[in-house]
Order: sequence, then C-alpha cells, then structure tokens
Amino acid sequence: MAALPVVASAAPRDRPTRSLAILDEEYLAAERDLRRRCEIEGHADLEAIIAAWRLPDTREHQVAFVIPAVVELPSCVDSDGERSIWNDFLAARRARADATFEHALFAARGHARRPTRAELARPGAERPPLEQASCEAVRLLFLVLRDDPDHERARIAAGWVRRGDRWEWPAAARRLDKAETYDPAFGWLGKSKLARHHAGERFLRGRWVTAAEDDTRLREVAHGRQFDADHWEIVSTAPPAVTGAFAASLETTRLIWLQVFGSFSAEPADLERRFAGRGRSPPLPPHSAILCGSRTQYVDELGRLEPRVAVTDGIYWQPTATIWCFADPAAIPVETVRHEGFHQLFAESRPDIVRQRAEPGARVGFWAVEAAALYAESIRATSFGWTVGGRDAGRTPAARQRLVDDDFHVPLAELVALGREAFQASDRLADVYDQSAALADFFMNAAANRYRESFVEYLARVYAGTADTDTLARLCGRSLAELDAEYKDYLREQHLEQVGGR
Repeated sequence: MAALPVVASAAPRDRPTRSLAILDEEYLAAERDLRRRCEIEGHADLEAIIAAWRLPDTREHQVAFVIPAVVELPSCVDSDGERSIWNDFLAARRARADATFEHALFAARGHARRPTRAELARPGAERPPLEQASCEAVRLLFLVLRDDPDHERARIAAGWVRRGDRWEWPAAARRLDKAETYDPAFGWLGKSKLARHHAGERFLRGRWVTAAEDDTRLREVAHGRQFDADHWEIVSTAPPAVTGAFAASLETTRLIWLQVFGSFSAEPADLERRFAGRGRSPPLPPHSAILCGSRTQYVDELGRLEPRVAVTDGIYWQPTATIWCFADPAAIPVETVRHEGFHQLFAESRPDIVRQRAEPGARVGFWAVEAAALYAESIRATSFGWTVGGRDAGRTPAARQRLVDDDFHVPLAELVALGREAFQASDRLADVYDQSAALADFFMNAAANRYRESFVEYLARVYAGTADTDTLARLCGRSLAELDAEYKDYLREQHLEQVGGR
C-alpha cells in the first residue's frame, strides 16, 4: 500500500495509531510465518495462494479488485493442518483490514480538517491542493474489502447489504426478496418463468412461444427482449447468451468505476457520513442500455438522431440516458462497453446531476468528459482484478508518440475553454482524443497522485455545469501552463525510459 497523503491534522482519538507501512510490515511477518508452515507441512498449493495475495507495485496506475459476495474455501484446503493455516491467513488479512478501515475513515474526514504546521513543513510531503481526501478514502475502502470481503462497516460504506451469509447490491437483494433468480443468459426472473425459459420457451409480448420461433423472428428494437441485470435494464435484439455477456461486462464496469471514481458520486461530507455509518448511498433508478443484434440495425436506429453514429462502435445517448451497442456477429469490444459505461455512470450517479439532465461540458470542459471515459479503455485484467491507467495502457502511448514525433499538443488553456461542438470540430480529433486520454492518466496517476482529487472534483463541476476556464488551475494549485509542462515531462520521461531500455 502507498502511504496516506498528508491531508490534515486531527485529534489523537481520530488518527490511526499505526501507519499503513507498519500494517503492511505486520501482515508480511504473518505471511512469512504462514508460508513457512506450508513449506514444513508440504502444502504447496496453499502456499501459492498465500504468496499470490501480495499486490505488485501499483505506483504507475490504479487498481480495482474483484470483491466476492462471500469468502470461499479453496478446494486444496482439505485437511486439519491446511484449515488451520487458512484460518490464520484470513485472520491476518482481517487484522490489516480493520486497521486500514480506520485510515479510510480518517481520509474521509480530511475535508473537515486543516494541516498542522508540522505536516506542512514535513520534507517531501507535498499536500494535495484540496483538503479533501475522498479518492484516497475510496481507495483504502476497497483495500479493506479485498483483505476482508465480510468487513461489515466497509461493505455498508460501499453500498452493499447483507442477505444471509452473502453481501449483495441493494437492487439484487430486493429481487432475491421477491424470490427471483439471476440467470447469466436471461437475467433476473421469477423461478417459474426461469424454469420455462430453461425448458425452451420465451415470453414475448404477453404470451409464451418456443425458443426456436422466437429466434427466427426479425426483431425490431422496440420489441426487443428485456434483460434485467443488477443495475441495468437492457433491451436486446441479440441472442440471450450475448446479451448476458454484455450485462456482465456492464456490471464489471460499474464495480471498477466505483473503485476508481467512486468519490465523484458524493460530496465529501456525505462520503464521510457513509464511512462513519451515519448514511447510505442514495437509491438510483436502473440504468438503460440497448443492444442491437447487428451494426446495420444500430446505424439504422440511431442514424436519424446522431449523424456520426456510423463511425462509432457504441454511444451513450445523453437525451434518453441510454447506452447503445451492437453485437456483430457476437463479440462486443470490451473497451467500448467500458467507455460508454463510464459515460453513463458519471452522468447518472449523482442525484443532483441526474435531476438536471443537462449535457455535461456543453459550454466548457468537454475534454474532461471524454478524458474520463477514455481512461476506461486503459483497464487491464489481472489475477487480483484490474489495473487502470498507466503510461503504457489505453491511448496514452499514442499520445506520447504524437508528442515526441511531431510535437502535437493542444494547450490546456485551449482545451478547457471548448464545449462539445467546438471540441468535436477539431481537424485532428483522433489526436485530441488520444491527448485527452493521456491527460486523464496524468491527472489520476502522475506526481504521486497529487492531482487525483483535483481532477475528480473538476469532473464533478463540469458535470454539474459550474466549471469555468479557471476551475482546473484553481483546483490543482498550478497554472495551466505549468500543468502543460508537467504533463509533457510525464510522457517524455516514459519515452526516455523506453528508449534507454532497448
């Protein structure tokens, strides 16, 4: 774990007594003992599981984790000795999780504190320009849940609810309470309907037909199949299995977005109340998505609304708050789902923005709307979940190449002043998109994450319609020209590292 940024002072009772570095040292000491026991007793498979729990160096990017609904006992744990080691492994993780949660709570309270003179004077401890540490609080929260998926305070703060021995999202819990079941191909259905689907029937416009009859129909979007996921209502003209995979990809996108941009969805004071157990995430209606069975249908349906749709692989259509994608013939690029999913989650995850339904960035700051969605294209799967960002991921390498080869760079003073139409009128739009993606990585990951809080706050103001051309500079505590110079150095440094490594 990286050290917690110096964000503020607090009363002794609020400040965690042990640093994150000490927590890691304590855990690593326990890990060494557990692995020694495995080696002595000949439990190689269990030792490999314990060794793999350690995270790699994540300073160049963000990380997101798979958070299971319940901790499963590995199949290799089948003896008393293995169970003893496994239980001690879980205990070591729980101990670190409990202490890490106190750091998360401390970070969530950062917006209400002021730094001490000692903190301001500490060598090498640059404070982020904003007092709030909401991004850090969310990062630590999901580290807690990785170590201990059953950590009650962290689960509630993140928005889950308990059903039996499992943690579920509230929307899924409500369906379980109604005795519905989730099926990967058909979504949430009552048990009797699901049984008939498995028996080869389909419910179409109020009557049951055979699956074969349903599959041979030329289906319009207006009469597409309904697929209910945890957080999406999907209308699809694609085959059920393809629709189910699309739904799963959307749900995974939401889990990653919560870990990367979850602080966007709440004011700092509201986030603190959630972490302290005094509040919950507000309920939101399900998101909407349409999956066309072919590119032709996608273009025909959307062409009259968006003339440029033919050059897209997917779109978040702001006027109806709907993602549109297509399966042609079956595979849907995961980068497209991630990109459009991020657009939708930003637009619909803050109640104040949901109510206004204004087009974000219409007047100024549209680059940031696209930059945040382009950042989703840098997501890479790992053994523990995903990495997000990094100068070698997504479109950032292309932006670096353009900068190094032909010095292409649009100054931030120009970018922040552009609304949607002006931004998209660029004669080098593809290069501007690449630069915007690289800027997102810079603001999220450069300079030891110094600008992460500022960029997320800037996004919130762009989406709320309150940003102006000076907002980004004020939040970052740097002039736009200074940020341009730091951004160029950030990319060129990677280029020099690559050249030197050949």
